[in-house]
Amino acid sequence: MAVTFSNIITGEGNLSIGATVGTVSNVGATQDGAEIAWEPDMVDIEVDQFGDAARVVVSKIKVSIKTKLAEATLENLALAWNLQTTGAESEISYGASTKTLRMGIQSVYPVERAMVLTGIAPGTTGTTTKLRTYTCSRVMQYSSSSHMLKRSENVSYPVDFRVLPDGANTGQEYGTIVDAL
Repeated sequence: MAVTFSNIITGEGNLSIGATVGTVSNVGATQDGAEIAWEPDMVDIEVDQFGDAARVVVSKIKVSIKTKLAEATLENLALAWNLQTTGAESEISYGASTKTLRMGIQSVYPVERAMVLTGIAPGTTGTTTKLRTYTCSRVMQYSSSSHMLKRSENVSYPVDFRVLPDGANTGQEYGTIVDAL
């Protein structure tokens, strides 16, 4: 088999988040890359005659995107803690010379957002850059997140976005991955 070196991709991604895909904005620098996980939960359908699985079926799918937000803004902290960052219900307020993140009691319903992650696609060379774009219309930050103030390291916010299916997009409920050709 021949090796196509331009199909070996490296490089960072740019993460954008917003209320809808049309309103996403870049969250700034990330750290340690972005991990996209597709986790099917497989179930064996066993029968007595085989003593093993006669069939294997998918009982559920879990899709997630993990990264660390390296810019320690209050907006990014609100994303990491799944707080509202826009609109009348925003947990961020602005004063004349201050910005405040309110940490009150939250609704049992997490904030859902849209996400676009753009990085390098196969076919990129030293003179040509092609992009791969992951687009998800329903994501929410669903794991605990903490950060530390350390002398010799930057503050970063770990985030683990769960991608939820969007029933309005038949055949691409979890989103799309598009490579520029």
